[in-house]
Amino acid sequence: MDGATPTEAETAHGAGAGWRVREASAQDAPAVAAAVAELLVELSGKGPAAAELEEATRELARDRGVGALLVAEAGGEDGGTIVGVLAASWQHAIHVPGRYGTIQDLWVHSEWRSRAIGRDLVEAFCDVARREGAKRLEVGLPRESFARIGATEAFYRANGFEHLGPRMRRKL
Repeated sequence: MDGATPTEAETAHGAGAGWRVREASAQDAPAVAAAVAELLVELSGKGPAAAELEEATRELARDRGVGALLVAEAGGEDGGTIVGVLAASWQHAIHVPGRYGTIQDLWVHSEWRSRAIGRDLVEAFCDVARREGAKRLEVGLPRESFARIGATEAFYRANGFEHLGPRMRRKL
């Protein structure tokens, strides 16, 4: 997206609140990568190299077929500051007939938390998911040892999510 024409996410979420939600572009890669790096440090104390995060950001911004990348931007349309990021992927599974979305990363700058930016990012992603024909969204919660697990879980519950069960992973 080149940013010239507002999307539904841009016009419906954050307008008049000091920020706006929009689809990210490849030009946002450095800021989005820095935000996700901050999120990963907060969650686990480490993360991939900045160059890897930037390339992953550019790839997601270029190929909307694999997922969605939204940012909350404060400070106006020209030269605003990214204060929130939501990155998601599209999934297919037999147990969920059709396409569904999985929120992979959701970050709001610490100074901008508790202002409904996270809610607006989630709602904007719901709009994108509906347009894409998705019937369901999922998100994995951080480890139970994460200091803010209670607040994170409460946030998702307040935004219409319910427990699905724990997830596990294997790195290859």
